[in-house]
Amino acid sequence: MMTGNCLCGEIVYQLNSDIKAIVFCHCSRCRKQTGSAFNSATLINKEDLTFIKGEENIKVFSNLGVNRHFCGNCGSHLFSSRDNDNSTYRLRIGLINEPINAEKRIHIYMGSKANWDTICDGDTEYEENIPSKL
Repeated sequence: MMTGNCLCGEIVYQLNSDIKAIVFCHCSRCRKQTGSAFNSATLINKEDLTFIKGEENIKVFSNLGVNRHFCGNCGSHLFSSRDNDNSTYRLRIGLINEPINAEKRIHIYMGSKANWDTICDGDTEYEENIPSKL
């Protein structure tokens, strides 16, 4: 079990599963959302996320089938969901309070990564999204 919270502490959650993989998304929309070179997330089942407090403070910005859920007070991005996927969230791992020891790390949308960002960790990279054959 892990816990997480937004910057202001209004939203607190519990993750009832392990984090097996971290996905670093380098697409231009994730850069705009984070104000950084990439987004760091893990795919979880919706039922594995329990809100301890503040769920009523979550706001959603929707665009092109992607719904970005964030704290309406401080703006911390909590997770995203997809219109075509009712079972999972892409949980932003920067809000988790405990150490994360993921087995796998993956970079996606490397074809559109920021030209000023250099990746030198040796982790798996994909030009676009993760191939569905995996």
